[in-house]
Amino acid sequence: MKYLLMLLALMSAATASATSIVPMTLEQIVAQADLGVIAKIEAVDMVDGQGQPVTDPAARTGPDSDNQIRLHLVLDDVVFSRTGPVPVRVTVPLWQMWHYELGQIQRQVGQKSIFLLKGQKSAYYPAYHEDFQRPRSEGRKIRKLVGL
Repeated sequence: MKYLLMLLALMSAATASATSIVPMTLEQIVAQADLGVIAKIEAVDMVDGQGQPVTDPAARTGPDSDNQIRLHLVLDDVVFSRTGPVPVRVTVPLWQMWHYELGQIQRQVGQKSIFLLKGQKSAYYPAYHEDFQRPRSEGRKIRKLVGL
């Protein structure tokens, strides 16, 4: 019994130190998004805390890293915009707390998705840390949620 309690305590401590966020529904993410676009990931890059390029595919992000992964998107269509015109190309930084490797995210180059974003003109970022990249099949549902 004593060992079981110790094991449970260790598991609880490990879970507490992991990066986690409260899940949000599509409806909640759309409600806080300024913009929804259909876009292709044209490139993925990483910069360190000083803004210098990081090219090692095994380089990581996470709570103990200053590295930042960025998605470079080329827009195909605007699903909705609450902020006016949208540039054809936007750069979207991913949340630095996620544990990602650069090479893992670079494998998404060429994918087309719906991106739910906040911001305007030169500064866009995910509307929510998780699930801001959606399948194109959700376009009709997202338009309905914003009243289009």
